Amino acid sequence: MTALRVLVLLAIVLLPVSPAGAQTPARLLRLERGRLSVNFSLGTLPSPAFERKMRSGLTQRLIYRVLLKENPGDRSVAVALRYCAVTFDLWEESWNVECSGRGQTQQVTVARYSQLLRHVATLSDFSFPEKVNLSAQRRYWVEVQVQLNPISRKLLEKVKLWLRQSEKGSQFSGYMGSVLSLFVDKSVGGSDLTVTLRSGSISGREVLTP
Repeated sequence: MTALRVLVLLAIVLLPVSPAGAQTPARLLRLERGRLSVNFSLGTLPSPAFERKMRSGLTQRLIYRVLLKENPGDRSVAVALRYCAVTFDLWEESWNVECSGRGQTQQVTVARYSQLLRHVATLSDFSFPEKVNLSAQRRYWVEVQVQLNPISRKLLEKVKLWLRQSEKGSQFSGYMGSVLSLFVDKSVGGSDLTVTLRSGSISGREVLTP
């Protein structure tokens, strides 16, 4: 084998190889057909205490309040809700997951904890229920509050009611104000775990540009 051929083979071997199916990370906010959706990893949610709850065998209930915030002004411009029920089957060693968002309910069974986290610790193409008017001159970021096993049945029933209304394609007047007021109402009680996560910001121009 000539020296030149050896050098060519070495160059091919040393070329960086992208993982199979590797994709560009999804943009935080995406506008498609008039709907604004969120892609956000809830990285600090899965703590050791969270994992113990997920493996307990009891049904765990999670409520997600997703806010779109606008700067300057730190103003809430959109809100969405998500509800998940997770049960670990101790016999089968798998999780049954049911999550409801705007207009859809997803049911899956997963065998690995990492697979569970892809459903309960990630927002993927999660849509806001109402049309959002973005400004190219402003910046936007996402705040997600997750409550694990909220004590209040009032909060649970209200969230389920709002999700059912979203499935019918309608929102009552004052939807965002009603959601925000309920989540700060101290009479609804606490939860086993409450985590609030905030994303980095993105310009409105970047979201509006295809």
